[in-house]
Amino acid sequence: MTKSNAAGITNWPDDRSVRVGVIGAGTMGCNHLRVYDSLKNAELVGFYDPDQQDSKALAEKYRCIAFETPEEAAKAVDAVSICSPSTTHGRVGEFFLNAGVHCLIEKPLATNEAECRALIDLAARKNAKLLVGHIERFNPAIRQLSLMLAGRGQKIHAIDIRRLSAVSQRITDVDVVADLMVHDLDIVIDLAGTKVSLNSAAAVGAGSDRGADHVTALLDLGGDAIACLTASRITQHTVRRISVTTDTGLIEVDYINQSVEIYRHDRIKRTQGPAAQFGDYTLDIAMERVQVRRTEPLQLELSHFIDIIRQDSE
Repeated sequence: MTKSNAAGITNWPDDRSVRVGVIGAGTMGCNHLRVYDSLKNAELVGFYDPDQQDSKALAEKYRCIAFETPEEAAKAVDAVSICSPSTTHGRVGEFFLNAGVHCLIEKPLATNEAECRALIDLAARKNAKLLVGHIERFNPAIRQLSLMLAGRGQKIHAIDIRRLSAVSQRITDVDVVADLMVHDLDIVIDLAGTKVSLNSAAAVGAGSDRGADHVTALLDLGGDAIACLTASRITQHTVRRISVTTDTGLIEVDYINQSVEIYRHDRIKRTQGPAAQFGDYTLDIAMERVQVRRTEPLQLELSHFIDIIRQDSE
């Protein structure tokens, strides 16, 4: 089997690992290198980054190749994670898809609709897998939330999400919506299961070179339901929380701690107990903690990427 037909494989040999590479060795790219290095059924071949300053050390750390060009990488791998700056995703993704390489592109897929559609169409023509790095979909706490809402048939009234980060120079080529809020827009659309429209939005720093750094958006979810999203990269405290108000209670999820809590007010009348001497009283049962098995979302995401390549699934 040659590299040239890797994207068209429908029956992947059980004894053959997927040869993977990483494009862009910044903070997120290094995370992809670390996880790929530990995955079963994946062979980390190497990475490419135009800044070669730290490439030798990274190559030694992960016992892989520091490719000198994207062309060299494309000839050596079956799949890549594209972790380059957001504004390059369109052209970098196009290059690797044209080479018949399966692609997982870190969010955003591209910085405009035309580039996104072009990548999707190209992947279909090349019979290559194309995934977007919406890592929060693989957060065990978010998966639990989704199962709870679907399984209990709860009606969503409101969703409130806060994604706040300290000042950082890690991503400066897109605004905070494409950088951070994109995660929560994806989650809201998935949870709501309906068409979502923008009601209003306000931003801080929209006139700067890198765009807005703090945005609050109010979304209409249809059916008398709303969502309020706030994303910031200029706060001094990291927050990743989602609250969902339903017809049966309030569910709160901490993305970072992977915790899920349910709040209800079930008033139970008591005529016995330590306070009964003062008359009848009520007991409020207010909170339940849901047990969630903690797992690194990136590990689940990249495992999924490898699995759908090997199984030729979606």
